[in-house]
Amino acid sequence: MTKPAICIVLFSVFTTFFAKAQHDTIIDNKSYIVHTISANETLFTISRKYNIELNKLVVSNPEVIQGLYIGLKLFIPNFNSADKELKNNNELSIVESSSKDENKITLNKNLKLKNNKVDSSEVKVALLLPFYLDLNDSLKANSNNKKIIYPKSKVALDFYFGFQLALDSLTKLGYNIDLMLIDIPNDSTFNLILESNILNDREYIFGPIYIRQFENLAKFYGYDSKKKLISPLSFMSVKNNFRNVFQVVPLSNIQISALIEYITNTNIDNDLIIIGHEEESELISYTKNKLKSKMSKIDFQILTFNKNQLSDRELLKSKLKIDENNIIVPSNDRSFVSRLLPTLGSMEDTVFNLYGLYTWNRFDNLDYNDLVSLNVHLPSLFVDDKSQFYRDFLINYYSKYFSYPENYAYTAYMQCMYFLSKEFKTLFNFKKTPNTSFKSNTKFNIYRYDKFDRIKVQ
Repeated sequence: MTKPAICIVLFSVFTTFFAKAQHDTIIDNKSYIVHTISANETLFTISRKYNIELNKLVVSNPEVIQGLYIGLKLFIPNFNSADKELKNNNELSIVESSSKDENKITLNKNLKLKNNKVDSSEVKVALLLPFYLDLNDSLKANSNNKKIIYPKSKVALDFYFGFQLALDSLTKLGYNIDLMLIDIPNDSTFNLILESNILNDREYIFGPIYIRQFENLAKFYGYDSKKKLISPLSFMSVKNNFRNVFQVVPLSNIQISALIEYITNTNIDNDLIIIGHEEESELISYTKNKLKSKMSKIDFQILTFNKNQLSDRELLKSKLKIDENNIIVPSNDRSFVSRLLPTLGSMEDTVFNLYGLYTWNRFDNLDYNDLVSLNVHLPSLFVDDKSQFYRDFLINYYSKYFSYPENYAYTAYMQCMYFLSKEFKTLFNFKKTPNTSFKSNTKFNIYRYDKFDRIKVQ
């Protein structure tokens, strides 16, 4: 059973219990109206019926991101109830079963919070993700209530689950965070959101995840000193110099510099080869110049190919050494990389040490056997299986969602903890890079693929 299916089933069981008990209910000292979804209802009609903002409805019922179906029970925040004064007090928490341990945030056990006064003033945050709510509604309406999720929604779901877990942790530390959660399925919707000015009061804006939309956001707010704009997943950077922009994924040049530094420190004596995509000439040029400055005593050659040439095994083999090859591939192109690796992997009598970029971690079409046999080394930001912080994240994630996290949950968790608290400022290291004004993260590890795991080498 997939993670989304598990979340839906468990939440439905829990909400059904309360729905049978009463129409209004109190959970975590907050009043809710229990609403049962009927035919032809949408999130928008429900939000209008109860006069509630759509983002607050989604925050209280995150499973609606996966689509509505008849019989689903929703918790509608009851701001007209006797406990109306609780409206601004921790509206963020997803409803949890009373059987869960409220003190499960073990990652905080070593923090010296007694001497650290947490600033409890409200921090206004916006999270902009492509949930495609309308498309998921449509899928549900035409699937006989089967648990179907629009594929492009999965990145947003995964990121949101990790972000929400971090908010739970920070709330228990005493932070007061007001979250505005917004679905941005397309450019036209996003432009309407920008023009509406609903983000004007937000101090932290996470997303959008696509660079084109993020650049539009930066054009609106990139010079607002009271805001921090966080690009959470894109490896591409904004084109203009915006001082309040933070790019979590390090610039490709920063990654290449770190890889060359690692190669230098490991005292590789053999010649190096740069294999590049002809359409990524800037990355090839940067790699060449960096090698010249750092490894002047080691010879290297540059091989530039187009995608179609990579299927010619004999052509590629004729350019390489028979015994061992140390190769840097400064490419973020999915198609180029996914064609190169199988061709190299077929040369079984040759030893390879391959160095790539962070984006390769996202290419789900790469064969794991090729990654292992080619001794692929990749920068990675969000995996550290031996750290206490990561282990605590896993424990708390499973405790909350009854499943293990997937690709983007941990990065969302780290970003939320870093930007919205004082205690976790070592998770990233943002610096201005030459010829830019925005800040790029420079803290990451390098991993090598092994038979059954990824080994941190730096």
